[in-house]
Amino acid sequence: MKTLDAYLTMNYAQLKRLAREYNVLGSILGSPLSNPKIAKNAKENGVLTWPLNLAPEKSSGYQVCASASAGCREACLDTAGNPVYLVAKQKARKAKTVLFFENRPLFVAMLCLELQAAARKASKLDMAMAIRPNTTSDVLWEKYKVSFAGSRISIADLMHTMAPLAKIYDYTKNPNRNVNKAFYTLTFSLSENNDAVALKELQNGTNVAVVFDTKRGQELPLFYTIMGKVWPVINGDLTDYRPEDVTPCIVGLRAKGDAIGDKSGFVRPATQSTFMAA
Repeated sequence: MKTLDAYLTMNYAQLKRLAREYNVLGSILGSPLSNPKIAKNAKENGVLTWPLNLAPEKSSGYQVCASASAGCREACLDTAGNPVYLVAKQKARKAKTVLFFENRPLFVAMLCLELQAAARKASKLDMAMAIRPNTTSDVLWEKYKVSFAGSRISIADLMHTMAPLAKIYDYTKNPNRNVNKAFYTLTFSLSENNDAVALKELQNGTNVAVVFDTKRGQELPLFYTIMGKVWPVINGDLTDYRPEDVTPCIVGLRAKGDAIGDKSGFVRPATQSTFMAA
C-alpha cells in the first residue's frame, strides 16, 4: 500500500487498475445526472452535484451509519431506484466501501482526481458545483484524516482543497457532528426515536429532514410540530440542494423505495392530530 502522496503521482487510469483488486470497477463519485433527485439541482439551482454512494450501515462488513435507527435501516435510499440495476449498484457500493477502509490512500487519491475533473467540467459548463459525499452513508468526513503534502488533513478539507468552489452537503443522523465550515452544510434527519435531539438541532439553527407519508402529487404539510414546537416545512423534493435552504425549518420529503408503507415511525403522518406526541 502506497501513501496518498505517492498515489497522487500516478494518473487516473493507473489508480483504476489498482482499485480493481478491490473489485472497484467504476469511479468513486457518481454522475451528477444519474440520480433523478440530484439531477434536479442542475435544473432548479444551476448546480452540478456529484454524489458518493457507499454501502449503508454494515452491509459491506464496515460500519458507515453508526447512528442509524431501525426505521432508517428499513427505509434506506440504498433500496430506491430502478430495481433492474439495483444489484449491480449495491455491489459497486460495497466494493467502494471496502476500498475506503482497506486502502484509504488509494480511495482518496481517486476521489481527489475525480473532484478536480468535476471542477473543470462544472467550470466549462459555467455551472456551480456541489458534492454530496453521504448519499447512502453517514461517514464523518470531517473526522477521518489522511497525510497529504506533509501534514494531516481531514477528508472534508481535502475535498474542499481539490474543488474550492464546490459546496458540500449531507444529511446526518449523528447529533455530534460539528463541521463548522462555510463550505459544508448538514441537515439533521428525523427518525422514529430522536425527536428531542431533532428539536435541539432546530433550536440551534440546523434544519431537520422529515420523511412524510405524503403521496406523489399531494402537497406536503405547511407546518410540522416536534415536541410541542411548530416549524415551517419546505418542499425538499423540489431539489436536493440543501446549502441554500432557509433556516431553521423542516425539510419535507416524500417516502421513497422501501420507506413507502413504513410502520416503524420513521415515516411521519403528514396530518398531525392535536394529541400526537410529536
